[in-house]
Amino acid sequence: MRILIVGAGRVGCGALGMAFAMQGHEVIFAARREDLIESINRHGYTVITKGKVEATIEVSGVRAVNVAHREFVEEVASADQVYTSVRPDNLPSISGILAQAILHRVRSGESRPLDIFCCENLKNAGSQLERLIFTYVPFQNAQQIQDRISFNAAVSDRIVSGQEMDPSGKLIFTADAVGDILFDTLHIKGDFPVMPPLKGIDNFPACIEEKLYILNCGHALAAYMGHQRGYKYIHEAMDDEQINRSVVGAMLEAQQALQCKYGRTFHYAGFINEILASFSNAKLMDTIARVGRDPIRKLQADDRLVGPAKLAYRYNLKPTFLIQGCAAALSFWNHEDPQAVELQKLVTASGMEEALDTVAQLRPWNPISKLIREQIEQRN
Repeated sequence: MRILIVGAGRVGCGALGMAFAMQGHEVIFAARREDLIESINRHGYTVITKGKVEATIEVSGVRAVNVAHREFVEEVASADQVYTSVRPDNLPSISGILAQAILHRVRSGESRPLDIFCCENLKNAGSQLERLIFTYVPFQNAQQIQDRISFNAAVSDRIVSGQEMDPSGKLIFTADAVGDILFDTLHIKGDFPVMPPLKGIDNFPACIEEKLYILNCGHALAAYMGHQRGYKYIHEAMDDEQINRSVVGAMLEAQQALQCKYGRTFHYAGFINEILASFSNAKLMDTIARVGRDPIRKLQADDRLVGPAKLAYRYNLKPTFLIQGCAAALSFWNHEDPQAVELQKLVTASGMEEALDTVAQLRPWNPISKLIREQIEQRN
């Protein structure tokens, strides 16, 4: 297949691109930065895996185009699949460009179906991308797009901790040795071979909730509590007995709440030990700054910290460790992270309760807000 990946960062190259290139597909990246585009076109890139299997994988035969240029439109017109991997906050900025490329495809008479996968840590990712796309679509073309294009959700759980350029200008990524690419099977229009690490999921909304509330929750909690204790790397935080206990406790609280909601596990709830092993993998040198970035998004009402705390409370489960994570996130500071800067400005200017109201839609009288306040007071 010809697969176009919008986004040439850690997940786009280190997880998606590597997997599809190793399967023998033609892989094209779309990016904004000319240095990344030039590097991929000249050198390909390298992925160094760390963990149970240590290997250096040369990803060659791939190419890259500029998402703002006409060549991107032509690549969408001829693609069999498109993946976006740009981080949730950047979806609005690429949706207009992608919409114009899709319009060009259907207006040119291309009748082959196109499956577009929004590969982000985001609930209802496919629907959210579709909604953004259709704000740019004239009504006379809407039915054509609905008939020929599908908008789906996908997620990669491979930890890709490092991205750098070597002296020759070649991109080098450092990634965990294990990781899957899960995708929603509900709306797919085309037939394609599903080979590892791809896995189709029939109840993807529940699966992504598991990922956010278990894997991403534990990862974020390790970062925010590790930041409080002055650690630089996630594995250092996981070596701290108290933080380790809190991470495990929060993941188990979330697992129990999800079990109450669904009555079964879907994927991540059965892999907690493997997830913890990845967090503790010192060879990844995964930084707390990377994992903790964008704290405002991660503190939103249905995201990885407040979301499982609310769910646990709904089922009369005491979210002790989840609350610790929420409280720790409110103190996260990194001058290079715009959201961390904005969050601390909000907390300083308005106080913790108003910050939670603004960011997580938790009113001051909400029991979760009260528990977080008590945790902060206890800590101080």
